[in-house]
Amino acid sequence: MENQLLAILAATQSSEAPPRLAAEQQLKGLYSDEAFPGALVAIGAHPDVALPERLVALVVLKQLVGIGWSSVLEEFEGKILFNDDVKLDIKNRLLAIVFDGSVNSKVINQTAVIVSKIARAEFPEDWPTLVDLLLSQQSTANDAVTEAILIVLSELIQDGLDEDQFYLSAPGLVKFFHGVATDGSKKLLVRAHALNVFKMCFDSVETLKDREEIGIREFVREICESWLSFFKDVLNEGMPTLPTVEQENEAENEVATTWRGVIALKIQVIATLVRIQYIYPDILPTQELFVACWTALQAHGGPYYASFVDGDKQNNLVTANGLPYTFDLLVIEEIDFLQTLLDAPDVRVRLDAMFDNEQLGKDNAISEWVMVVMGSLVNFSAITSESEGLWDIDFNVFLSEETFIETNNTPRSSWRHKEAALFQLQQIVDEHKSESRAIHTNVLGQCIEYIASAMNEVGHYLRARGHIVMSTVMTAWMAGPEGNPDMILAYARQSLKAIDEDDSEIVKTSCIRIMSAYLLILPDGAATEMQAAVVNGIAKFLDTQDMQDMDDNVDLVDTVLQTLRDLIMANPSTCLEHNAFDVMLALVKLGAARDESTFILVDEAFESAAQAMVKNGTDSYSQLCFKVMPALVANLDAKPDEDQEKTTALIDVSLNLIKLLAATAVEPLPEGFISEAMPRICRVILAEGDFYLHQQATLAIKEILSNDPAKVFAWVDPEFQKGGVEMMLLVIAHLLSPQVDDASAAEVGDLAVTLVEKAGPELLGDSMRELLQVCAVRLGTAEHVGLVQSLAIVFARLSLLNTQDVLNFLAEIPIGQTTGLAVVTKKWLENSTHFVGFEAIRHNIMALIAIYSAHDARFTAIQVNGDLIVDHTTTRIKTRSMAKANPIRYTVISAELKLVKLLVNELVPTYPTVSSAYCTGQAKRTSVGSDNSWSTESGGISPVKADDETQKYLVQFFATAGMDAHFQQLFAELTAAEQVRLIEVVEAHQLMVAQQASLGQ
Repeated sequence: MENQLLAILAATQSSEAPPRLAAEQQLKGLYSDEAFPGALVAIGAHPDVALPERLVALVVLKQLVGIGWSSVLEEFEGKILFNDDVKLDIKNRLLAIVFDGSVNSKVINQTAVIVSKIARAEFPEDWPTLVDLLLSQQSTANDAVTEAILIVLSELIQDGLDEDQFYLSAPGLVKFFHGVATDGSKKLLVRAHALNVFKMCFDSVETLKDREEIGIREFVREICESWLSFFKDVLNEGMPTLPTVEQENEAENEVATTWRGVIALKIQVIATLVRIQYIYPDILPTQELFVACWTALQAHGGPYYASFVDGDKQNNLVTANGLPYTFDLLVIEEIDFLQTLLDAPDVRVRLDAMFDNEQLGKDNAISEWVMVVMGSLVNFSAITSESEGLWDIDFNVFLSEETFIETNNTPRSSWRHKEAALFQLQQIVDEHKSESRAIHTNVLGQCIEYIASAMNEVGHYLRARGHIVMSTVMTAWMAGPEGNPDMILAYARQSLKAIDEDDSEIVKTSCIRIMSAYLLILPDGAATEMQAAVVNGIAKFLDTQDMQDMDDNVDLVDTVLQTLRDLIMANPSTCLEHNAFDVMLALVKLGAARDESTFILVDEAFESAAQAMVKNGTDSYSQLCFKVMPALVANLDAKPDEDQEKTTALIDVSLNLIKLLAATAVEPLPEGFISEAMPRICRVILAEGDFYLHQQATLAIKEILSNDPAKVFAWVDPEFQKGGVEMMLLVIAHLLSPQVDDASAAEVGDLAVTLVEKAGPELLGDSMRELLQVCAVRLGTAEHVGLVQSLAIVFARLSLLNTQDVLNFLAEIPIGQTTGLAVVTKKWLENSTHFVGFEAIRHNIMALIAIYSAHDARFTAIQVNGDLIVDHTTTRIKTRSMAKANPIRYTVISAELKLVKLLVNELVPTYPTVSSAYCTGQAKRTSVGSDNSWSTESGGISPVKADDETQKYLVQFFATAGMDAHFQQLFAELTAAEQVRLIEVVEAHQLMVAQQASLGQ
């Protein structure tokens, strides 16, 4: 078979498509042949076969393992292609290749990748000896074998070892990594690779430290003792000879190889120290390491400048194993490590003593050291030749880096030393601002002349930096007691003028970017006066750009949208007096707002304007709608072109903005709003499309219906010739139909219940019953939690109007072999804990109380999933194969008991405002998250975040129900934790009420 395979494998490398495709099909035809995997291994291992064919054989084997070894693997295609005997044979033969030092290193590495994939599926249950086998090779392994072992161990540490297995294997692993890392006879990159995998162990250490605090801490302390001398030796080791460009381009040049190896080893040492310091900040000798790292960084200034500022060496490079090895990345690691060590107490104490005002004035050495620090920062801030070239080609790269550097203290690019000094000044001012520390205006005043001169320099990078830093300094100035609005306005106008008149796009875009800062600090009148000019300047600049390809202008779009957003929000009541929305919508039409950040920028601008216009009165709001709605509804008519993503994003953002305008409105909506928007929104829902378009369209209709039902019901769709009620029913029926997926229908419940509430039986007639029956049927098949919540809340809100009617209705409708009541109850109660949204949870709680209070025997008789059944026989983390063999199980309890458990879980510990907190229980506490959902956290809860009325209602329910004998039976079936939670919350609330009554509140 091997000879036949060799011919096929050779054909797969053909440059001609027909024979190559035919050979690939032949290989697929052999997948089910039990001899096929063994033949591939034989070819991969055979020294007489040409290297390309050996590597191809192993690549095919890797693909075969992925699709047919185990269902645990992501690539698995549904059929096991290896029997147990073949698996055992393949594993043994692959390890033989990995451990054979005479085999070509490329073959060994490719084989190791296959072993890693198999280990992901089989370790530890079906391959328990693997780690021991790998570690046993240390004394005999050459560089290639060691690399292969490291590849497999990397996979095991990241994905194979659970906490207990790591705890048992850790000593042997650490010994292996130490032996490789400190072995001077091995290649430097192999030693660095060993350190990289060793560093991965600390992910497990961090997980274990809370469970085994004393043992793990002692383990890490011993590691540091045994490794520290090696770490310090590597940190203190000088750099080898800097290779020339010619030497770097040679395949096996010794100078270049040594240079890369030393850098890679140093980087991994520092990265490992950073990881240890993060987990246990008090174990390492931080003062000593700070001095060593600072000394090394000082020595690296010259080579760094020669390589990347004066020279054009490549940067940010990594090996095939992901090891960084270029000098710029070493400098980044050193700076990051120094920043980490600055938080260490002994380093902080030493620096505080140095910078004591009296000491600083007396000790010239300290002053000189400060100058050295500043000089180093300026040196490492100098623009690299590569960056300067990229900026000259595309100013979007400049904008991207300007955004990046504000939150990262890494070597970045600027222009010459003067620009780098300005950049460092900007960083210092920003740091003071982030820590709410003021800078005296006398200090800032001494900088202004220097910055102002930079704004008029010949070099465009320096001019751009001058404008950016001036806005930063002006912001700091205005925050002080001696703010000078006239001076700030003058510099703002100078930057505004540069948007129109400067001949550099770098300068223009920099000035567009900083307009946000000026508009925030200028007095209201001055800011309002500048708004129109800023918008006009941006529009004029965009006219000079080719904006058809948004992918080429991502950073420019981000900058413009953010500035326009800030401009509108600075004074949203004036948004009708300039063309910011016209510019924003023009960018949206060209494909902006395709990602979440730009989507949010547009959303925030519209929301602030809409709210301001509503406050100004109906006429102002109508004018805003007349200004933006034509463009928005026209976007909904967009036809898919070559860029489907662009069209989808355009419709998505337009639907969202129409929804926002409708939600903000005060009834009635402006004339033409419904007649123009509704037909198009309905068409989006009825057409095929991405699920989020259907969700946005459903929410938009719901908001329109909520805010102006009369006009919706009076509206007639021109295409379907149906009235508003019929169109609503048509849309809802479509979303609830089986052919529409759960995600697309996820918002239909809100629309359905809004229609029922607004139209009522008078307008809906028999359709109301049909609508609710369809909702119940679809709820029974729904899997997407969003759709389950959406449909369950339909019945929750209706239960608040007439509980018994809802129960009777559901009990009477058949769904399969059961009733609508059983289907809805089971799905509702078993998913209730996943519901999100403040209003939804409030309605859910109140509806559950209403249903319990009905004491309906039909409801009580329904059985649902109760508590999770936890396996207490092991503390091991389940592997994927274990989880598949032992699926999650629940107890089975009555619907009534489940309902009570859910309500207990919704109780929030009460904190009286007139006394100290009463509750002493350790129950989980609920708070409102940023998305208005309730989340669980370990700390306390702000009273303003709790839904006080709902909590009072819930506590009163329990206080009343607790006197009932039937409830006491249910109480006895609660868990001990639930009983304690219920008692403590009710008692705490009653205490608070009594205290308030005694104080006459």
